[in-house]
Amino acid sequence: MILPAQLVRRGKYSVADPLFVEERRPVLVARRLRRGADAGDIVLVRVREKGRSLRGEVTRVLGPPDDPRNVYEALFASISTSRGFSQKVEEEAVSVACEAPGEREDLRGLATVTIDGADAKDFDDAISVERVESEAGGYRLWVHIADVTHYVRPESPLDKEARRRGNSVYLPGTVAPMLPARLSEDVCSLRPGEEKATVTVEMEVAPSGEVKKSRAYRSLTVSDARLTYDGVDAFLRGENEVRRPELVRAAYELSRKLKTRAAVRGKLELGGREPEYEVDERGVPISVRVRRSTPARELIEELMVLANEEVAKMLRGGAKPGGVYRVHERPDAEDMERLAERLAAVGVQVEPAPENLGTIAQKAKSDAVNYLILRSIPRAFYSPAPLGHYGLALENYTHFTSPIRRYSDVLVHRALLGDVPPDDVTEAAGHISEREWRSTICERTADQHTLMWLMRDRVGENLEGMVVSTAAFGLFVELETGATGLVHVSKLPGWWELEPNGVVLSNAAIGSSYRVGDRVLVELMDVLPLMQRAELRVVKRL
Repeated sequence: MILPAQLVRRGKYSVADPLFVEERRPVLVARRLRRGADAGDIVLVRVREKGRSLRGEVTRVLGPPDDPRNVYEALFASISTSRGFSQKVEEEAVSVACEAPGEREDLRGLATVTIDGADAKDFDDAISVERVESEAGGYRLWVHIADVTHYVRPESPLDKEARRRGNSVYLPGTVAPMLPARLSEDVCSLRPGEEKATVTVEMEVAPSGEVKKSRAYRSLTVSDARLTYDGVDAFLRGENEVRRPELVRAAYELSRKLKTRAAVRGKLELGGREPEYEVDERGVPISVRVRRSTPARELIEELMVLANEEVAKMLRGGAKPGGVYRVHERPDAEDMERLAERLAAVGVQVEPAPENLGTIAQKAKSDAVNYLILRSIPRAFYSPAPLGHYGLALENYTHFTSPIRRYSDVLVHRALLGDVPPDDVTEAAGHISEREWRSTICERTADQHTLMWLMRDRVGENLEGMVVSTAAFGLFVELETGATGLVHVSKLPGWWELEPNGVVLSNAAIGSSYRVGDRVLVELMDVLPLMQRAELRVVKRL
């Protein structure tokens, strides 16, 4: 196996300490097998067992850890993915890219746009929306999705590699794509002014937001404009213009109605925020800001959820084999009992149930409460059985709208269009669920590393933060920068104990405690980005 590691000197020996993987044993590397790596460098090491120890040789020198790009390469390697592809896969991508789109419904004259982030490179989805000017009113909505399965044939080298990867992995300023750039950023990407092979879900939507009729088919489309979230948000505020303004206004109007319907049926809204990085021309992060949901992002989210739901109904109603569903199970009674105890410990006296978690979050308006609720519910996964989606409060749900970056969507396209199903759908669903989870951990690790790397010159400064977790050994505080650091109990006066509820650290002798949600001012005492560790000291409560 090949592991990412940091090369260190221990006496006269060179040892590679594994990074970002479960294997923690040091790997002994002979001097002649270091391949020019210096002590401190991040490397990839081919490892073998010898007796009860590990021996290895360096296969690639990534470089010093103070360059985050080297860390990102190590993170990609930790989940067996990379930015590049084998020559065989790249050659196949070039070959299939020349294929004609074939027979399709011609939608090239339909007003169509994409709406994505400003830094997006692959455009999976485009939308067309028209108000229906009739007595009944309502909307006609077309959601156009890149027809990846036209180019990626079952069991081809491209398909096997896409299935192995499971999904694209996005780290700050870089990506390990599921498909080569010739497809993901070129032939399949719905770039403006270019004819593209797509799969369209066409829907007739009532004024209330209820779908009255829908169908799916292969199509030929042309995007009129590549719109951005920021640009559309500014347009909706009346601050600038966009291409196809009537389309955008109709799409926004429909999305508001869909959002209202989602709230009525009990969709779980926990807010949430994500870091958004600015990178320089080399791909090195130089700043970060917090990204929250906006009307433009919600517009696309609501329309994509509607398309995914309709496709799930088609798969289920037509008994089409080979597809997978996006499943989110309800939290059980034990989860709710534990959550009630934790909420009470932070001052929220309620009786949580799967049906009222959204109401609790809405009334509390607290990131800490949202965090506790999120910890109490299962994570979503893929299944060949339509078991429903608790978070979205939907009986039927799947992933159809991102086949450039998710293999689950490739399986759904094939099932929808009648292609050959995989031999073992259950195994395929389990594999892509596992790959998704490992990718999520990889992306979170990259975020923590990058946020701390951007704080490397702020040691000694005081920063505001919120306690987001407690442990017997200290407090985890999410800082205003987005990074999470540790206040070790040794930095607190006296003897502290974690209470049974797991969210309060208390000192009975002095009658003091810290609980999840407490605001504090802390001093950044040290930061070790490669270890995703920031050491903090409480200055005062806020």
